[in-house]
Amino acid sequence: MESDTRPSRRVHRAAHTAFLSTTLVLGLAGCAEERVGLAVGELEFTAEEVRTLPQTQLERLARIGAVGLAVRNGEILHLGEPLLELRRREALVERLRDELILEWEDVDEEVLEAQYQARPEWELEVRHLVILAERWRPDEERDRARARAEEGRERTLAGEPFPELAGEVSEEPGAEARGGLLEPGREGTWVSEFWEAALALEEGEVSPVVETEYGFHVLKLEARREVPFAEARERVVSEVAAMIGGRTRWEEWMDDQRGTIQLELGEKPELPDSPEVVLARWEGGELTGGEFRDVLPALRADTVRRIEDGDEATLTTGVLDAALTSRLLQEARSRDLELPEATIARIEREWTRTVDGWAAIFRFEPDLPLGQLRERALDGLTRTGQNVGLVRDEVDRRGPTLDRAYPIQQPGEG
Repeated sequence: MESDTRPSRRVHRAAHTAFLSTTLVLGLAGCAEERVGLAVGELEFTAEEVRTLPQTQLERLARIGAVGLAVRNGEILHLGEPLLELRRREALVERLRDELILEWEDVDEEVLEAQYQARPEWELEVRHLVILAERWRPDEERDRARARAEEGRERTLAGEPFPELAGEVSEEPGAEARGGLLEPGREGTWVSEFWEAALALEEGEVSPVVETEYGFHVLKLEARREVPFAEARERVVSEVAAMIGGRTRWEEWMDDQRGTIQLELGEKPELPDSPEVVLARWEGGELTGGEFRDVLPALRADTVRRIEDGDEATLTTGVLDAALTSRLLQEARSRDLELPEATIARIEREWTRTVDGWAAIFRFEPDLPLGQLRERALDGLTRTGQNVGLVRDEVDRRGPTLDRAYPIQQPGEG
């Protein structure tokens, strides 16, 4: 599983962890230097530091600071929750698509089971030791980490028990207590390099040193078990649906479903203030203003801006898309379709990698002191260079998502 192969400082808190409250406070020009001019959670900037920044830059600094706080406090999944929810909804629609394609092509369970037996899925039990060194670290640091991992491998090949060695050498938290043993994993549980290395081993065999985005690993395969077909069926359905095609019929079916949706936007479409207002209806369902507003934080900043500025075409398209998704999810639920844990883990892992990339550019780290976090956020706002500029643009595009996690408030002067 992902959290077992990444640095401990990447481990995210449980979803029920209390969310950070975020407030943006603009100071008056001419206020004393020590007065707070911008605050994001525990992170504060003085009025003097932000005095000359235009509104767009203040918002950008707040969002860069929000990324830093999420990394610092282990709240990366909370930071991306609106986008993660959208990705989960899209994945469930994809599963509905695959099931319908098989239904239309009369593919029965016998065919699916035969396909599975041709390429069964495995559950692996693995011990590992890891020397942490992300790929963005200096080459000298990564070379030292690789050498330490190689030394650990030589020691276990020479006869030292792997559990004791992992407890002594591995930089993964809890390695000593567990002897480096991970929870059993399946394809999609761990990063691809780690999974492929584990899958290539025979029981009891020790791997060469394996590099992942987190560092250098040595693996020992403890056990390999075939996953029952019923538990692997979702993956098989996706593979078979891709092989037989059927996307044209799916698009035609989608058009039919879209045609059943009646928009309730009136002659002059506008974003309603009331969450109870119905924006779209279809047989057995409806989309309210509140439900549509819940979707907005997952959209790109330019799309949200056009909707909030009253662009009728963008609003109409957005409402129709949201209503169609809700209609398809209704169909998926009627078929008792759910997302497997591996799919959910993949979605979360992709978001985590995105934020880790931002953090590498801004030099944000878990448990970073607030003073250093403030300095690095300010540096990230003003530093020149292609990479940092690209990341600032990415953060801006995900502004609605970040704003939902860490709301930006601008109280009146006082």
